[in-house]
Amino acid sequence: MQPSIISSRVTGGFAALLVILVLTFVASVHGAARLADLDAAIGHARDVLEEIIATRGVWRGVESARRGYLITNDAEFLDLYLGGMKDAVAHLDRLRALTDDDPAQRRVVDAIGPLVARQLTAVTDAVTGDRPGTGELGDDGAVVAEQIRGHMVELEDAERARIHDREAEANARTVKVIRGFAGVALVALLLLGAAYYILDRDAAVHAAVLEELRLQRHE
Repeated sequence: MQPSIISSRVTGGFAALLVILVLTFVASVHGAARLADLDAAIGHARDVLEEIIATRGVWRGVESARRGYLITNDAEFLDLYLGGMKDAVAHLDRLRALTDDDPAQRRVVDAIGPLVARQLTAVTDAVTGDRPGTGELGDDGAVVAEQIRGHMVELEDAERARIHDREAEANARTVKVIRGFAGVALVALLLLGAAYYILDRDAAVHAAVLEELRLQRHE
């Protein structure tokens, strides 16, 4: 009876290790899936950041052209301004699409739209002569430009912070996943050891029983 009791206990331990292996594996797979989601989110945030930086660059060109036109009244600056404004609006449309899943960022992007329209209207009025002189227009345009720059900086800072936080979480998650799979490997080794022990034990018991039967037949 004793070998049977021992074998039963070993078998129970083997079953417990098997359960632990399954649970550890499931947890590791879940962690790996979460890590994949984080990688995708980081990639998306980087795309948003790149678009923000591109938009800021285009807007700097627009502002330079606007100031050049107001100072010189040169049509070349006006052409640069209008072309740059078209590009800036296209970039803002892409930003709206990219930030569609982020209400806070989307509100900032939406706040830029009316400022761009206000800036375009001011320059249009200057071209058509609806605004008497450029002093007031230049002051108003500078204020609007500063507001747009402020919103762009806010967008960029928020996106950089988001990338930093998600990268930190991804790094922590990577460590957990590695530890999880290391745990799976360890439990698997324990299972193999337990299986070997059970098989070896049963083989020894079986051999002892056969030997006892053989001796009984010779007596």
